[in-house]
Amino acid sequence: MKIVLKDLTKRFDDAVAVDRVSLTFEDGELTGLLGPSGCGKSTTLYMLAGLENVTEGEIWFGEQNVTTAMPEERNIGLVFQNYALYPHMTVADNIAFPLTNIKNPETGKRYTREEIREEVQRTAKLVQIEEYLRRKPGQLSGGQQQRVAIARALVKKPKVLLLDEPLSNLDARLRIEMRQEIRRIQQETKVTTIFVTHDQEEAMSITDRIVLMKKGVVQQIAPAHEMYMNPCNEFVASFLGNPMISYLNVRAGEGRVALEDGTVLPLAADLVGSFRLGIRPEAWVPGDGVRVTLTRVEQRGQDQIIEFALAGQKVKAIADAATVLRAGDSISLSLRDNRCYFFDAETGARVR
Repeated sequence: MKIVLKDLTKRFDDAVAVDRVSLTFEDGELTGLLGPSGCGKSTTLYMLAGLENVTEGEIWFGEQNVTTAMPEERNIGLVFQNYALYPHMTVADNIAFPLTNIKNPETGKRYTREEIREEVQRTAKLVQIEEYLRRKPGQLSGGQQQRVAIARALVKKPKVLLLDEPLSNLDARLRIEMRQEIRRIQQETKVTTIFVTHDQEEAMSITDRIVLMKKGVVQQIAPAHEMYMNPCNEFVASFLGNPMISYLNVRAGEGRVALEDGTVLPLAADLVGSFRLGIRPEAWVPGDGVRVTLTRVEQRGQDQIIEFALAGQKVKAIADAATVLRAGDSISLSLRDNRCYFFDAETGARVR
């Protein structure tokens, strides 16, 4: 199911939660709605689900305008952060519940008991929880409960699957496991899926495209790698990446880039003026360039995160753990220019 949003806007009194968002979710695509708290991503999802009224704009599911349609008329599956399972029901009954009040699209009649049993078995197998069908939700782990919630959303074969921060209540290891499972399930079912998260690693690891939002406005739409490599503005560059990108105030001219204290960086530029220079941690490499004194070293397996200051501004870089470094060490570093970005000092827009 292809989904199109046309100038979608949501206001709460005088506050604009979603501001004229226009975008397309392609059929069979897994799209991540990413951004900090309060950016409008969940509000957008709730308007797609029909749980929030639209102030202005339109929502199209295929050829159908569903802007004012009730949730039950949209053929969606919805998974919440808190699972929302019925504690007194078995897993099988939780999964079956959506089928008890709808008609089988193949027969045009209400589902029979046998048809419901078959659909529950099929969906439980898809999410790999067949052995837990007789248990109650309270007897399951968080990851297993989330699988039940996903199965309940998928059992009626929705055209659209909406996931509202579904992994937030899981520990780090389970989050990695479940995001891989969500991707597997989505690829098997081919259902158009919209995944809301504030976690950049979740969005980057499993989505076909990311829609990054800030204060109700879409900042950039792109596959994860493209967005990371080619951020359109300072906010996008800052939001993606761990460790975060570092910024230096620089002056460019005559093919050189210099810091406020006059230090010349090992970086060529055909720009003239004052800019904010964003430098990814992996841009720094050993070589003739600038001499720095390390203020902090953090071990991370095969890498080390090193910190140092340039013109009074803190910078982070990634160094190979094969060379043991310590705070106080002095090293020389050069730069790879394809990980360096120039931003307008006032607007934050990228200029190179």
